[in-house]
Amino acid sequence: MGKKRLRVEALLAAAASPLPPPAHTLVPDATLAADLFPEDLPRLLGLLGHADLYLQDEVEVALHPTLTRVWSRAGRRGQRLVQAPGKNFKQYGFGLVDWRDGHLDWAVADGRRAAPLVAQLRRAVARSQARGKIAMVILDNLGIHTPKGSRLLRALLAELGERLVLVYTPTYDPDANRIEWLWRALRRTVTHTHQRQALTDLVADADRWARTITPAQVLSQIGSPFTPDQQPPVGKVLNHAA
Repeated sequence: MGKKRLRVEALLAAAASPLPPPAHTLVPDATLAADLFPEDLPRLLGLLGHADLYLQDEVEVALHPTLTRVWSRAGRRGQRLVQAPGKNFKQYGFGLVDWRDGHLDWAVADGRRAAPLVAQLRRAVARSQARGKIAMVILDNLGIHTPKGSRLLRALLAELGERLVLVYTPTYDPDANRIEWLWRALRRTVTHTHQRQALTDLVADADRWARTITPAQVLSQIGSPFTPDQQPPVGKVLNHAA
């Protein structure tokens, strides 16, 4: 486990405590602390006490069905056929989940672009401000997610200051960002072996899934230790069109 993964796991674990524990207690092996200890972890833990902790990621909604294992009869005649359209049109779902209460913010855009990401981060900050908190967001280091790769994000961070804190996962480590686990449910329910003929219908299915999944289901899918009754009654999905 490297420093970035340890930083994420430490924050997820510390969020379960009313008062985040001392940083050194979150290092799994004290003898490795010098190599593993993220230098900014004490500062992040200090902020976590008055922060909402969010997980953010994008998911592809593509007209070509994603394939998975299904039961079929033996032999070619018994095999299930999945129709694939000629052109694989796509849109992207932008998701942001509150690790503690299962609140889901969902929006759809034509591509992985900075503008819908920035809009989503603004909504997170506004929500947290209304709760008297800052927004701390765990996300991967895709170009649009970093101030180096996105002028819009750079401007947003300069504008908001400490009201928005971004924490990055390792370069490629899908399990480090638990919202990836939520996308497994979306794929099982919506995109695996679907039979939609138009992308608009498939995106409508994804929107319907996002509107109807409950906070309890979200928390269960992402492996959160919380249940909605431990939190104030928030968590309705915010659904924003592209």
